[in-house]
Amino acid sequence: MRIGFYATLRKIVGEKYVELPLPEPCTLQEVLDAVVTAFPDLRDELIDETGGLDRHVHLFVDGRSSKFLPDGLATTVDRHRSIEFFPAVAGG
Repeated sequence: MRIGFYATLRKIVGEKYVELPLPEPCTLQEVLDAVVTAFPDLRDELIDETGGLDRHVHLFVDGRSSKFLPDGLATTVDRHRSIEFFPAVAGG
């Protein structure tokens, strides 16, 4: 499955997009778990104290934040979906 990373997360991963072998369909939680397994340095950036997605990070599916999807991290996806991680960005 192709997964995109932006801003500071891209610097940690080293690439804009990576391909990870995930079953299809899979949940966004499984995507998150696979990303952290493949890139352990992302754990502190992506995971909160409960093991879920940190509130300062957005996981987008086809341009929609998982925080606004009815099933949240339980949303199922396949390789035809655009999956991207964005850290919170501040500025003026």
